[in-house]
Amino acid sequence: MFIHDTVTDFTDNYLPTIDHLKKYYEKHASHFEEYFRYHCHNVDEKMKMAIPKHQENISMLIEIKDKMPKLISDIARDYEQMYDITFTKDVHLIVGLYGSNAFTYRQIIPEIAFCLEKLSPEDRHLQIIIAHEFGHALHHLLSEKRGIDWETVDWESPFTWLLQEGIATYFSTKVVSARTDEYFAFQEDLEWITFATNNKQIIMEEFLSDITSLNARAVFLEWFSINGGKRFGINRLAYFIAYELIQSCLQELAELNVITLWRDVNYKDIIYQQLTIMAKKNG
Repeated sequence: MFIHDTVTDFTDNYLPTIDHLKKYYEKHASHFEEYFRYHCHNVDEKMKMAIPKHQENISMLIEIKDKMPKLISDIARDYEQMYDITFTKDVHLIVGLYGSNAFTYRQIIPEIAFCLEKLSPEDRHLQIIIAHEFGHALHHLLSEKRGIDWETVDWESPFTWLLQEGIATYFSTKVVSARTDEYFAFQEDLEWITFATNNKQIIMEEFLSDITSLNARAVFLEWFSINGGKRFGINRLAYFIAYELIQSCLQELAELNVITLWRDVNYKDIIYQQLTIMAKKNG
């Protein structure tokens, strides 16, 4: 595993101009290919809006990029010791345009990128988002180790997204001690977790209704996207459902069987049935 730090170049040579941004992205093009392909569109407009924010947050960028290598190495080591695996893929530290905060590459065993301009500088919050993204990679590594047929995974299904996000959140709780809301928001957000917990029944019912009546794109926008949440005025509630799903499954199955549930060709049906049971229990 190699950690590519492009952020030092950004901060050391910083100028609050479009030209500086363009040169930075061109110089480090290989580290931004995935970002601009999947995680950041309308680039020209976003560059203009990002310049004053970057300028205001230069000292914070420096603080975060200096912390990240050790925090990353520590989390990776904890997972490696816990699950007897090895992380070999590269990690990219980048300065984006205030879109995604972090993501895994669309690879079977994925590389990971962290967009430092979107992160909280607090150590615990950095640890959680590192643990979450490495949790996605760990999920794939353990599934590969158990001989999953990746051709049977429906990457465009909300059921798959639920499993992925639930497992990543579950993993993060095993290596970082934090308050519950922080595992979902990567910062403090008591309002979010309070709403989700107090309204679990109606949230489950509405999600089950949508997942059976809307297309995957509409489900993503309402339940998974940071720009969603029109139904309740609260975004990303699928992450809460996903974690609750994993907790429910762990009451019935061994941990590794839950983690690698998508090895079963009927995993989407299994997840739907579990969600239905959960909704009835909360009713």
